[in-house]
Amino acid sequence: MADAGLLHARVGRVVPNPLFGKLAELSGRAGGEDRDALCSWRERLARLPRAWWLLALLLAALWPHGLWLARRLTDGSDEPWGLLALVAVLALVVRARRELIMPTRAALVASGALAVLAALLTFAVPPIFAAAAAMLALAAFVTAALPRRPAAPMVTLLLLALPVIASLQFYLGYPLRLATAHAAAPLLARGGIEAQAIGATLLWQGRTILVDPPCAGIGMLWVGAWTAALLSYLNDASARRTLVNGCFAAVVVFAANVLRNVLLFFPEAGLVPAPAWLHPAIGLAAFAAAIGPILAFTTWRTR
Repeated sequence: MADAGLLHARVGRVVPNPLFGKLAELSGRAGGEDRDALCSWRERLARLPRAWWLLALLLAALWPHGLWLARRLTDGSDEPWGLLALVAVLALVVRARRELIMPTRAALVASGALAVLAALLTFAVPPIFAAAAAMLALAAFVTAALPRRPAAPMVTLLLLALPVIASLQFYLGYPLRLATAHAAAPLLARGGIEAQAIGATLLWQGRTILVDPPCAGIGMLWVGAWTAALLSYLNDASARRTLVNGCFAAVVVFAANVLRNVLLFFPEAGLVPAPAWLHPAIGLAAFAAAIGPILAFTTWRTR
């Protein structure tokens, strides 16, 4: 047998590197750990229920509507409050993830048909209507995959995720301002202020106090609807009870908005000092006054 030194000299080395064995051992361990981690992820993915895979496939099919929704919520053309509804839906689905089952065949057909309808509507109507059909497709799947959870509140939350604030302001803004002004005038009269409601304004001693678009209460109405839908879901409300909760929230929010405009009349008319923080403070106080009754009503006799 050849001498060890001669052998190493033949292959270009005189003294063997003592780190070679250690490095080879560590490399083997690292490679093994990587392979184990990859196998672990493959096993986890393989153990995912089919419902999750179908949900991911549905979301992938609805990607044009999701892209439009993301752009609309971030381009400044509408209030981004729909993100709050989306986050609520995601949290509720994750919370009940262990209950997720395979939807029935009828539910899958309905969801697929709505997805196809959403794609076709893209070429015929404004994008918000196509996005609404996409949300209904998603709602049909999710509610069928969670049969033990209330369906109506989930559908409501998904529809509230649509960018509807600007549209509601355009179509309902003036009617709500008109109703608010005419409801505020009698309340002011009870306080000894004879203000006359003309259109969406209040006339008092030659001054015109306008009920402007932000004071229409559209934002408060949306938040009230979101609160009612979320609480209806958490309290397992039926479809009928969800509708009743939503109507009650709308009435309470309108009353709170009338109260807000009554209180805002005094600084706007110059009857009290009007620091910069007073206007938003009154709005927050009116909103807080509305949330309490909504919370109490939606949790009253839920069973």
